[in-house]
Amino acid sequence: MHEATVVGWDGGRTAEAALAWAIARAERQPAGARKLRIVRVFDEAAIAGEDRAIEDLVRVAESDADAAGLRVRTEHPSLEVEVEFVRDEPGEALRDRTGDDAVVVVGAENGRTDEYWHSSRLGARLCGMADGPVAVIPTDDPGSRSGVLVAVDHGLAAQGLCRFAAAFAASAGESLHAMHIGSRSHTVGVDVEELEDALGPARREFPDLEIVTHVESGPTATTLLRRAEDHDTVVVGSRGLGAVGRMFLGSVSHAMVTNARCPTIVVPPARR
Repeated sequence: MHEATVVGWDGGRTAEAALAWAIARAERQPAGARKLRIVRVFDEAAIAGEDRAIEDLVRVAESDADAAGLRVRTEHPSLEVEVEFVRDEPGEALRDRTGDDAVVVVGAENGRTDEYWHSSRLGARLCGMADGPVAVIPTDDPGSRSGVLVAVDHGLAAQGLCRFAAAFAASAGESLHAMHIGSRSHTVGVDVEELEDALGPARREFPDLEIVTHVESGPTATTLLRRAEDHDTVVVGSRGLGAVGRMFLGSVSHAMVTNARCPTIVVPPARR
């Protein structure tokens, strides 16, 4: 599952950060599954001008995307690279490319920038309506970090989230830090037991993976953001409401996508 890597790209600084992360992710896939798709979405509805001028911009954007694809093929010959040019609204176009077969990657606006559509604003909206995992990649690296942090709730969705995070950590050669944050009145023993239940399938599937568990209490988003400062990647779940609830990502996931200084992957519940 999620073998292919799809990256939204427009040539800007945030998109280049997303592309670099996507390339690294694609190169870690097993032989035969190292597939990278570069998607350049041109939103002509957002541009004012005469039809001829817009068509000129379309040709330039399409040429730039082809050049990016050639660059990646040349520098990373082990990858199977596809370039797709789409005339559509970016969020809708990238949402249509999410699902069980791919991770979709976009850049995050986490500093002063004039870029717009590959910013965290797109990232949060896309995560809220996606049918599969979305990785939102910041441009500024605050320093050396390690390990994959997964925020774990309870129930069957938590097991799927832990399995995804474990697979990602194993492929990256990182340890997995599974964290549950309870209310101030939580019972630690119960939380530990439920956390281990959520991790059960991941432990069985990846017996050699180092898994560290953490149980804390306090404000969920604030605690996760503090922990995220020490880790290379954060994995969180979404409500999985799809197109109907596209603006309802959830406060914790939204906080991580818009504020985390490390790559954040938002995973919706598995479709049944």
